[in-house]
Amino acid sequence: MSGGNAVHLSNLKIVNGCLAFDVCSGKFHRISESAAFVIGELKRQTPVGAIISSYSQCYGISPAIAARDIELFLNDLSVVR
Repeated sequence: MSGGNAVHLSNLKIVNGCLAFDVCSGKFHRISESAAFVIGELKRQTPVGAIISSYSQCYGISPAIAARDIELFLNDLSVVR
């Protein structure tokens, strides 16, 4: 999903927790479970601070590591939110 062509979050459908389907382009993108988690929270318009907290609890990592992981993911993600 990265690489220059922006994808709008409302066009993404998560399938089986490991695929993101772009309903506009008809393309599937393989994603990790944690990416599916973050995308789902972004689609629900959850504030990033709350995503960090729930990600930290879900994956049993410190909030600092969760914040870093999510920041890196968001920087890499070519998505229009």
